[in-house]
Amino acid sequence: MITEEIDVTNEVDTFNITAANNTFNPDAFSCLDSQSDQIIFFRFVTNGILLNFIGCFGILGNLISMIILSRPQMRSSINYLLIGLARIDTVLIITSILLFGLPGIYPYSGSLFNYYFKVYPHIAPVVYPLATVMQTASVYLTMTVSLERYVAVCHPLRARSLCTYGRARIYVIGIVVFSTLYNIPRLWEGKIKAEWSEEYNMTVYCPMQSDFRDNEYYQTVYIHWLYLICMYLVPFLSLAILNGAIYRQLKGFLKCMQDLY
Repeated sequence: MITEEIDVTNEVDTFNITAANNTFNPDAFSCLDSQSDQIIFFRFVTNGILLNFIGCFGILGNLISMIILSRPQMRSSINYLLIGLARIDTVLIITSILLFGLPGIYPYSGSLFNYYFKVYPHIAPVVYPLATVMQTASVYLTMTVSLERYVAVCHPLRARSLCTYGRARIYVIGIVVFSTLYNIPRLWEGKIKAEWSEEYNMTVYCPMQSDFRDNEYYQTVYIHWLYLICMYLVPFLSLAILNGAIYRQLKGFLKCMQDLY
């Protein structure tokens, strides 16, 4: 899962999103700086192989789920929410492959040279904000699924008006709009650095964090506190409360059934 911060390390694969320290000297950074063989091999295995392999299976599974849930006989509010979640997660997987999976291949194998030095640096500042939008939407859509189940189980009389196919569409659209607005600042977090390579006799590029991203107040308020509240505390507490209420309701229902029979 993509976390809240970009850590610019000493190689082109620097658009990794981590919770690292905030000190960075752009003038000391080179697109051609090398890393140890152990780190290169580790990223090749985890990102280049495992992430891409598992990601492809995830995309396939989501496509199958969308096909099944889209059938006319499966039309319901909960299924529409699940379709929306599958779509969003599919885009999130694709962005993860573009940001982490494919860039993890070249340093170890030498393959995908053009993608590593030309394509990836130019798409990363755009794909990264898209990934954060999809991450936020995925979290809140998961929370909405639990909320829909809570209403259906704990307030069945209100479910007929609240848990409808039309309202589910509104919920999905609203979540996507909120996620987009929340992550708009991400568009200004990255920039591209160009550097001439004597070895390759060409200009190579690498993504790096911008001065806007390095701003201390931005990091404290938006990166740390808002991310903590919006992406961890609110969703986690909501899921815990909603699922706890569903569990108590079902437990009480089963007890009543046992008393009757």
